[in-house]
Amino acid sequence: MKKLTTLFLIISASRLIAQTDAATPNANFEHWTHSSKYDDANGWNDLNSSTSVLGSITCYKDSTAADVKSGKYAAELVTMKVFTQNVPGALTTGTINTSNQTISGGVAYTGRPDSITGWYKYASVSGDNADVEFYLFGSGGNSDTVAKAFFRSPKSSVNTYTRISYPLTYVSANPAVTALWILSSSTNAAGAQIGSTLIVDSLGLITNPVSVNNIVNANSITVGPNPAKGSISIRNISNTKALKFTLFDVTGRKIMSQSAGIGTSAIDITEMPEGVYIYTIQDIQNSTIKTGRIVIQK
Repeated sequence: MKKLTTLFLIISASRLIAQTDAATPNANFEHWTHSSKYDDANGWNDLNSSTSVLGSITCYKDSTAADVKSGKYAAELVTMKVFTQNVPGALTTGTINTSNQTISGGVAYTGRPDSITGWYKYASVSGDNADVEFYLFGSGGNSDTVAKAFFRSPKSSVNTYTRISYPLTYVSANPAVTALWILSSSTNAAGAQIGSTLIVDSLGLITNPVSVNNIVNANSITVGPNPAKGSISIRNISNTKALKFTLFDVTGRKIMSQSAGIGTSAIDITEMPEGVYIYTIQDIQNSTIKTGRIVIQK
């Protein structure tokens, strides 16, 4: 059972393929159930049933053209004042227990994806952050973490749709049996700011189909050092002569792309800010051979 560290509940509270997956029901937020006071995204749980009786709605069906990435609707989460507390808007594929302030469960899923993906916009109030979290759990339930991805938005507004592309970190070799998404308009109640708004659309997982060739190629290409300072070296001892190295920031924004051949190629990073980046290496057919994270230091 996952403790709600990102929420404060006051009501007792080969190529990379982006695909439709069982772990992400209603991934484009096209299907909603309407009640007299609010709409709920099908396949997801929120706080509306609890907060609406106190006059606040924290999750909305957003049909504004500028806020929809695909289809007709997006999900909009808003941090609201409920009595004297600031309550982040939240969506989850798990079960919210407002009595002990936890999220548990999730949906049945046995895959081993590489990363999460999606699109978001964020209106940050006073340096607030939004969170997009994804977990895989084993047969031991929510205490048996197999993998996790934790995306946190910048402490500033993101006014245009920006892609989320964040790798999963696998911490266990156990097979996954359950997947859990948690979305929040504020990182936690202590810093939650009224009016901070997270808009999300087109969520999903990216899976790299494994083949013999991909395994050989991936093991024949190394990227380092990690952390890197000044330059990144790509060592290619495979039979793939033409490679393309692409670097993204943690929001999924493409930073640079450079070709690399057989042997060792150097990528100049002297002008890049410190931080965590995501890279992909593709062959001449644009099939992704290798992905990973790398830290750039000054």
